[in-house]
Amino acid sequence: MREDRFWEIIEELEGCADEASVHELTEILLGEEDEHVAEFQRILEEHLTELRQFASATGLSLTESQACAVVAAGRPVYAQVFENPAAFKDRRWECDESALLVRAAPEVLGFLERIPEHSALRGWLDVRFGSDIKIPEVYEESVEQVKELIEDSLEWIAWWEKAGATRLFVTLDVMKSSELQNEPSLRRVHDILEFSMNVDAGRIRRLRMPGKSKNAYEYAREDLGNCMEELAHKLSLGAIPALPS
Repeated sequence: MREDRFWEIIEELEGCADEASVHELTEILLGEEDEHVAEFQRILEEHLTELRQFASATGLSLTESQACAVVAAGRPVYAQVFENPAAFKDRRWECDESALLVRAAPEVLGFLERIPEHSALRGWLDVRFGSDIKIPEVYEESVEQVKELIEDSLEWIAWWEKAGATRLFVTLDVMKSSELQNEPSLRRVHDILEFSMNVDAGRIRRLRMPGKSKNAYEYAREDLGNCMEELAHKLSLGAIPALPS
């Protein structure tokens, strides 16, 4: 990644790094090649180091959040701090959430590492789990059965083609703890989509009880169906095809 491209991406923060603007920056980085994301982080860390060293040499008091705020303010402001240190002291920096900037690229790289190579996979659909409990094997097997039927269905293939992506990675979050339960999340990386959504952990746990395992396929079908309906809504793909019975 060139220096100019780094600052072009920084400009998307519109002068301030906060939760909303860093989220937008993260989405931009998701569209970059892996090595460019790593280069973005390297350049960012170099500029933060330069600011810390300059502050130390000139007696400026500079926190990590303030250094991030300087970079987030853009290239002209960054250069001005070196040319006129007094400008740093005179400016009121928006830095309550600016430290989020240093987490953006590592978060993207971590996400990209979780996506297997295309050559290692068949078809267009992959389903995995996020969980803070032990998921009953019968549920995992049932999800795999439903996934394969969806993946091989001509109606479902035609529906998926409207998404304009080659692969879909679905994460079913089976979380007992409410603190780990998040809103449905959709992310795109090049021609790949990743979608995650919470499912009812309580009823999945009950599959371990005597006589309850027979419900596993029904639960798996409902959970994947609800997930696909939410995805269809987010992508404006229209009604989903009939689920395999």
